[in-house]
Amino acid sequence: MSIEYNELLAMLMETRPEFATDLYHATDGPDLPDYDSIAVSRRTITLPWQPNRLRVCAAAAYAKDGKRLLALLFDAVMEPDAAQAESWLQFLTDAQRGLSCVVAFVVLCRDANTAHWALRYSEVGDIGCYVLPVVIPSLLANA
Repeated sequence: MSIEYNELLAMLMETRPEFATDLYHATDGPDLPDYDSIAVSRRTITLPWQPNRLRVCAAAAYAKDGKRLLALLFDAVMEPDAAQAESWLQFLTDAQRGLSCVVAFVVLCRDANTAHWALRYSEVGDIGCYVLPVVIPSLLANA
């Protein structure tokens, strides 16, 4: 089901790239760098243990003078789901490799319990990436 929310997020961001910035500002993450453009896309992966299941997240890449500075990835999580969270590290590393910049992963959560779970689950070490859970009940309510 979250893939549908992620597709919706991508469509909203494609229409209005600053929506990604608005969502990011709801986190306690560091300030965004000074940028002059935002490129929105969908990142897709398949996990080795789930080769028939496509995972999708929305991505917003921030650049200044044509140089990519930071990419934000977004995943909607309805409830704690270890199977969904297993894709986060691969999304992070694939995006960092493909975009050659720092990557932040924003997990949009339905409630505070899920946000606390996402924060605990997301300890991925110091690989130049970080995960920031944020509760967006108005966005994900009544799913």
